[in-house]
Amino acid sequence: MKEKFKWFVLLMALFFLGSLAFLQAEEKEIRPEVKTAIEKLESEEPGERRKAAETLGRLRDKASLPALIEALHDEDFGVRVNAADALGNLRDKSATPALIEALKDEHDGVRISVVVALGYIRDKESVLPLIEALTEDENEGVRISAAQVLGNLRDKRATPVLLKALKDEKRRIRATAARSLGRLGDPEVGEALIEALKDEEVRVRLYASESLGNLRVASAIEPLKELLEDEDARTRCATASALGKLNDNSGLDIALKELENEDIRIKTEALKALGYIGETTEPVVNGIEKALKDKNRSVRRVAEMVANQLRIEIKTEKEEKPESDQR
Repeated sequence: MKEKFKWFVLLMALFFLGSLAFLQAEEKEIRPEVKTAIEKLESEEPGERRKAAETLGRLRDKASLPALIEALHDEDFGVRVNAADALGNLRDKSATPALIEALKDEHDGVRISVVVALGYIRDKESVLPLIEALTEDENEGVRISAAQVLGNLRDKRATPVLLKALKDEKRRIRATAARSLGRLGDPEVGEALIEALKDEEVRVRLYASESLGNLRVASAIEPLKELLEDEDARTRCATASALGKLNDNSGLDIALKELENEDIRIKTEALKALGYIGETTEPVVNGIEKALKDKNRSVRRVAEMVANQLRIEIKTEKEEKPESDQR
């Protein structure tokens, strides 16, 4: 019996080793187009190397990882940019250390692409280096990208630095921080976001309003009501949505009014606000019915989504016709 068991174990081991060797052989086989692009990364022409890195990013084959990591050190900044973009497309965490090192690249465009790539890869190991990029990099574009990615990573270690960024002298950084804070899921940032509702920059007010709604900060209801009078229509709609998420219908009239706005973005935001507010009164139903017939496809799509959300039965044109007209 023991002898049979030994033979069974031996056969299983041989089968496993054979399968492993087969898989390794398969892994070594590189698609011809990938192989060609990797070879072109060695070209003497910077333009050809740039195109090769771009191609590898489009092909998304992990066989190109080593070559693309090496390309982060290319003497041409365009190659380094495209290599970082390609590594982001691969979404492979083994590229994280090389990308973190590339955060020190001398070229602003490269560092921005590196930050974006780290955002796609979503490796928690990149959080602290991204925090450093937000606080210490001299380029505004890098800092904005870092603030955005930190919000997308939803790691609460970024909370203190984003709160500080909310008071930055650069308005775009403040706006991005306001948006990212709403993605971290920490209601404790509510007081800072309420203060940001008074910011002179419209996008800061807009994103602070959105974040307060997303975080369900109940203490923000009264300050948000004041923002319903904001000069910016998008901010008014965002505020109506935020209040709706907090079970307050104070923004209903604003949402209904902005349904008549000619700006497609504002009209769709007004529709979304109606969905969050949750009222199914006659004016709301009439407004959604009208939006369902809008000439713009995006408006119609959002209107249908909101109608389903509110469980509003919208009559079709056939149903609306009198019986005599249907004969």
